[in-house]
Amino acid sequence: MSEPSELPAESGTPKKGNALKYVGAVLLAVVFLLAGLLAGWLIGVSSVDERARNLVWLLERVEENYYKEVDDETLYDNLFQALELDKFCTYYNVDEYEALVDESRGQNSGFGVSLIYEGDVVRLYRTVYNSPAERAGLEAGMYLYRYSDGEGMKDVSAATFYDFLSSAREVTVEAGFSADEKKTYTISRAAYLAAYCEYRDSGKSFRFRGDSKPELTETGEGMSALDGKTAYIRLAQFDGNAASEFTACLDLMRERGRTDLILDLRSNGGGYLTTLCDIASHLLKDAEGNSPLVATSRYRSGKKDSYTAPRNDYFSYFLEGSRIRVLADENTASASEALMGAMLDYGTIGEEDVFLRVSETDGERVARTYGKGVMQSTFVAPDGRALRLTVAEIFWPKGNSIHGVGLRAEGKNAVEADPFASASEFLRLMEANA
Repeated sequence: MSEPSELPAESGTPKKGNALKYVGAVLLAVVFLLAGLLAGWLIGVSSVDERARNLVWLLERVEENYYKEVDDETLYDNLFQALELDKFCTYYNVDEYEALVDESRGQNSGFGVSLIYEGDVVRLYRTVYNSPAERAGLEAGMYLYRYSDGEGMKDVSAATFYDFLSSAREVTVEAGFSADEKKTYTISRAAYLAAYCEYRDSGKSFRFRGDSKPELTETGEGMSALDGKTAYIRLAQFDGNAASEFTACLDLMRERGRTDLILDLRSNGGGYLTTLCDIASHLLKDAEGNSPLVATSRYRSGKKDSYTAPRNDYFSYFLEGSRIRVLADENTASASEALMGAMLDYGTIGEEDVFLRVSETDGERVARTYGKGVMQSTFVAPDGRALRLTVAEIFWPKGNSIHGVGLRAEGKNAVEADPFASASEFLRLMEANA
């Protein structure tokens, strides 16, 4: 299965240039060595070492002699891109970084979908809660069959649909989990406040709805796969208002008399440590004190930072005998893995409570999470460009790191399921494994 393609917040968001990619890879370090003094290339080089002077010389040769005129923005973008030292490092131009900051606050603009391609077949990889697409009824895993481009309905093609959707202001699309049940949906590009949690129990289902302050709103019937004491919460990311939304879901769980929990972290790629710590404060059963340790970061210099929960209120929501089970897959990463680690270390869950989807990973069929145990910091240049750089490794409260390894499951805890299996279907397969 190919990697999902995220749609830009606005169709006008610049794409990274490629014209000088290889030149940029050679020359990139000068951007940082010269501390932003590249502007205009009016640099006093007497105070920098020979390598920096050589880099400046190379840049001047490109500017003066490259057979095509070199655009400064393209050149700078390619220089910065080359500092992506691992797959977690990312360079952002000014517009991209501004969009990233907005998205981290939940302030998005667009349709609220990302796509994944299976050959020429296009599926919805993700629909953001409270986005135009999700509110219209589109769900992750749906196949896209036909769409209107203003001149009639056309078959969706991987070669053309992404570009169309990136620039369209409105789209009508036929979608469904199968051709037999496809429906027609019309969605318009709009600004929206993303939501990150969903609550369900045996009686009712709730999602966050609203423009300025999304609130838990009843959206449908309950999940028949749940018994009368179990709640289900899906946590999509550790961004925006995820912490307050998660607390609201727990409050609703308590109000509705549920004491057990199924926490769904499938395809949750992580987010911010502060959000992780806020959410963990409700889930650390045997932790002592008011601010238990959630994670530790270790830097190349030997420095260590500790990240603690702002409170410790597990028993405000759960009983001594409550059971929490966690659903995860190969795309469960970073803060999600750290939360699972803290829950394991504090006795909230045991290995028998973690259920992982079996997937093809590095040539083998295995049930494991992604294995991202490193932390990035974002460095912002004076002109608004930014670099997200891997700066530290993350460790669980008892000192374990799962970087490059992930959490693994075997036997009844390894679930053979479609990557887009509904919660009900995943629970059914879990029961079949038992």
